[in-house]
Amino acid sequence: MTSRDRVLAALTGEAVDRPPVSFWGHVYHRESSAEALVAHTLERWRRHRWDWVKLNPRKHYHVEPWGVRYRYTGVPDEKPTVEHFPVHEPADWDRIDELPHDGGALGEQLEAVRTLRRQLPADVPLLQTVFTPLAILAELTEPPEALRDLIPRESKRVERALEAVTRTFERYVTAVMAAGADGLFLATTDWGSREFMTPESLRRWSRPYDLRLLEAAGPSRYHTMHVCKRDALLFEFADYPVGAFSWDVTAPGNPGLAEGLQRLKGAVMGGIDHEGTLQRGPEAAIAAYRHGLEATGGRRWMFAPGCSIPPETPEATLAALRAEVERAPATHGG
Repeated sequence: MTSRDRVLAALTGEAVDRPPVSFWGHVYHRESSAEALVAHTLERWRRHRWDWVKLNPRKHYHVEPWGVRYRYTGVPDEKPTVEHFPVHEPADWDRIDELPHDGGALGEQLEAVRTLRRQLPADVPLLQTVFTPLAILAELTEPPEALRDLIPRESKRVERALEAVTRTFERYVTAVMAAGADGLFLATTDWGSREFMTPESLRRWSRPYDLRLLEAAGPSRYHTMHVCKRDALLFEFADYPVGAFSWDVTAPGNPGLAEGLQRLKGAVMGGIDHEGTLQRGPEAAIAAYRHGLEATGGRRWMFAPGCSIPPETPEATLAALRAEVERAPATHGG
């Protein structure tokens, strides 16, 4: 099977020769331009031949248009720190307006998608990382809890700003797909966890805006919903028009792969603790893969990290996992 054949089979429940696999993570000193981002993404793909590529931009690209700035030291793999954010008091939300979708950091990402699509083989699906409008809004202020606590007091202000962000990103995701992405990797950050949200608040402040982005992107079997953090409200997203659901199956309060298969349509994506097990060497990582294979029977499963892998993740461990996946037996659909 080609990579695209394999991924599509996993998404639709057809038989696969082995589970599709991909890993991704930040490389902090190589994320500040489309050229550098594409270069390191291609280097990793050529090294490991992942079945799909999830473009992993710098974490704050989506809020740079509204003035968020981070400080980079230039030291390889040293995480940047926030230098400026635009919202310090409630009245500042009134200045969050709809912006061009194809300039600045957003335009840079569109160029990265176009360039990467040209250089990847056609049989390797490409996903672009986009955050939910509520998650984008939260990064315009500090700390993240500030938005959560403000919503009950300033709901009209928050709603106006959320509309502006959503309208900007509706146009952006349309352009992302036109640039050559096969689908979105739509991520919630904190805003899909019970630590920040209730099911009721999620339905009010996230769901309508999330669905607008997915509608603007257009239908695709490759769209993936990534519900971050522990205590994930994963099943609140179960009817979203996506082909796969990604979450950290090892985090406290989160469902496992088997429960996900039972309760979600499409494929389940994940299976390994990116910050723990993956860092303990090949033996522990391979054991996690085998556990996922047993839990899913290899059907409707895309083996991947629970979230972005740390820069210090050993390449030898990733190589050992890739080799182990190749040894997996063929499985049946269903």
